[in-house]
Amino acid sequence: MDDNSKNTIIMTGVFGFLSAVIMFLRLAMRKARGQAFNLSDYLTMAAMVCLATRTAFATVVTLWSNNNLSPGYRTSHKLSDTEIYHRVVGSQLTLVNRIVYNTYIWIQKAVVLLLYRRMLDRLPGPQRIISLYWGFLTTTYLAVQSVTFVECRPFSLYWQVMPNPGSCTRAPVQLIVFVALNIATDVTLIILPMPWLIGIKQSFNRRLSLIGLFSIGFLLIAIAIARLPIYGNGTSQVNRNTWGSIEEFAAAFVANVPTLFALRRRHPTFDNTTFQTMRHASRAGFTEVLEEGITVTRCVEFRRDTINDLKEAEKFESICIEHSSQNNLVRVSVPVSKKL
Repeated sequence: MDDNSKNTIIMTGVFGFLSAVIMFLRLAMRKARGQAFNLSDYLTMAAMVCLATRTAFATVVTLWSNNNLSPGYRTSHKLSDTEIYHRVVGSQLTLVNRIVYNTYIWIQKAVVLLLYRRMLDRLPGPQRIISLYWGFLTTTYLAVQSVTFVECRPFSLYWQVMPNPGSCTRAPVQLIVFVALNIATDVTLIILPMPWLIGIKQSFNRRLSLIGLFSIGFLLIAIAIARLPIYGNGTSQVNRNTWGSIEEFAAAFVANVPTLFALRRRHPTFDNTTFQTMRHASRAGFTEVLEEGITVTRCVEFRRDTINDLKEAEKFESICIEHSSQNNLVRVSVPVSKKL
């Protein structure tokens, strides 16, 4: 095993571990706050399964390699039966790993979209837009999975080692389509909350911090661009595993940081799992404290997940605060200066 393979295995393990830590921390903090798991958390669990599978398969592929061989190597080396067997298995795992990796990335996008849906729950306009986003996310996922299987005909060429199966095993079309759709979905997810974040009734510094928090998706776009095959040996398996490991960590970071930020308060007096959602309360200026600590109606509040003291609610610029011990509902009424 050469140095490149060793470095790839190390990076796969390190970034896989860091990604798992971020997602596990989200789940652990959710339970530590006494909150029930929601759909985003269950998707995070599915992402952790994909992460473990991808890490294991990528390690085997790096150790055993696959049929992605250069013409010079094929000419100068005589492959033994054992090496051919290893490369066949490695090639099959490479194909499966692409499916698993695509699923992992799109799950993280779905986690972000679910967060936006909860944030903008009070506004009818964004809800219609979010429905379109779900359709776009589903379509792009199906497209990126479908293109994984279209380059090699017959299909067995994907794991054929001898004779040379040709360049289709490098899957350049699959990589380009993946990167293009990955960037497109990331851009749309970054754009979605911006009109409401820019127009909220908050100080300039608060708005700037919110915009910055929800703009970290640009990190994913930069990584996706770096993966394009126009840069160096972009279709080599070592290169794809390396950038894939970096991207899996960045995706976990982007999808979970807003929730971790909301859950970071340690000593709650009121557990926000007892805050009830009243979907029929739609009057202007009514803001509810939801489980993520992020809510948008005609204004937005990004806050920690609990209120230690009702006096803290002054930061909401509230007119009145009502606390009902019967149903544990906190209502914060805020002045509305304009419609978003």
